[in-house]
Amino acid sequence: MIDLKELSLLSGKAAWMAYLDIYCLDADGALFDAALLSAIAAFSHLEIPVVSLNDDGKIVLISEEQVTAMSEGEPVNKEKRKLNKEKRKLTLKSIPLSLTCILHKNYILADPTLEEESIMETLITIVLDSSSQLVSLYKPGGPVLAYTSAIQDCVALTRQRVKQLQKILDEVISGMEVD
Repeated sequence: MIDLKELSLLSGKAAWMAYLDIYCLDADGALFDAALLSAIAAFSHLEIPVVSLNDDGKIVLISEEQVTAMSEGEPVNKEKRKLNKEKRKLTLKSIPLSLTCILHKNYILADPTLEEESIMETLITIVLDSSSQLVSLYKPGGPVLAYTSAIQDCVALTRQRVKQLQKILDEVISGMEVD
């Protein structure tokens, strides 16, 4: 999902670390799907700030005023060497999206509620990337073998959901204002 080279500041010496904490305030089923979608939205909105290397070899954050002064050619503290020219958004190279399905008798239910999850026989979460390639298939518990046709049907449902979610995500992210 994230190209680690984008997080590099000095090759082999310094890099950004991206931490993400997700707090669930209320859950009504398919919690993994909601958490993954919120993580993608957060990383899509993440910006890498402008930093420089000072004479001591330490990486320091450059303020907005200093960035403006540097771009206008004003003299700025020469002991700093900029490592990146401007703040930039983190580029996600492949976006994973998921769909949780439950298998109950001869039925497949996509995006179940918590109550529906409680009566399930088998739960399957399928993660596909933006090009519909399988990233993960998670099936905790339930009958040891789920029918191959049922899993294939879940993958087909996930492909449809990925298209829907990608469209919604693109609309939301394009509408986000960055200061």
